[in-house]
Amino acid sequence: MAATLKNAAPPVAATRTQTISFVRHGQAQHNVRAEAKRDAGCPFDEFIDQMRKDDAFDADLTDVGREQARNARAPDVQLVVASPLSRAVETASLMYPGREIVCIEELREWCGQLVNSKRRTASQLKERFPFVDVSQLPENDERWDAEVLEEEASVARRGVAALQWLVKRPEDTIAVVCHGGLLAVTFDPDDHGGHSCVEAPNPCTKRFSNCEVRTVKITTHDGGARFSVSRG
Repeated sequence: MAATLKNAAPPVAATRTQTISFVRHGQAQHNVRAEAKRDAGCPFDEFIDQMRKDDAFDADLTDVGREQARNARAPDVQLVVASPLSRAVETASLMYPGREIVCIEELREWCGQLVNSKRRTASQLKERFPFVDVSQLPENDERWDAEVLEEEASVARRGVAALQWLVKRPEDTIAVVCHGGLLAVTFDPDDHGGHSCVEAPNPCTKRFSNCEVRTVKITTHDGGARFSVSRG
């Protein structure tokens, strides 16, 4: 793991409930044609092949994706948190203009092989988006590997680590802007080898669409050993 998340508050009680709005980023450059094929029922290999053809470093939102973000429902929250990939940061900034956005490494998408999953340095991200808090990030991308795709269990562990970080925050209402793949393995462990400690099925189990917002109650049990999710 590249870095340990820095807790913003002392340890919390064994059980805590927060209201969290999870959002998948808007449409990005690399997934326009690939996701159209997947929605039409293409095999997974064909989906990935199309994504490789449209791959782009730290892929930006499309104009459609920006419009999706502007039109997305933005619940009133005390804290906005996002993946450090540009498409998630920009989505968060369009949903919550003028707000500081805290980036955490654990929220990034499946990592490796495709350069759309490779992030900028923390300094470059701060230069591009001055409103972001990059204090939780290592300066360099120590996770991305050109040859090896991150294992599913690793992605699930990151998703759970992000939840464990959120529960230690003092805020009770939080928006989290991240990625469809990460959300899938975190909230649907029954379909992903049981790697996550989030109870399923739950309101976040079904795959997220671009800029879809789901506001839920996250209850943390045993100080973060397991989580249950209910409708907000």
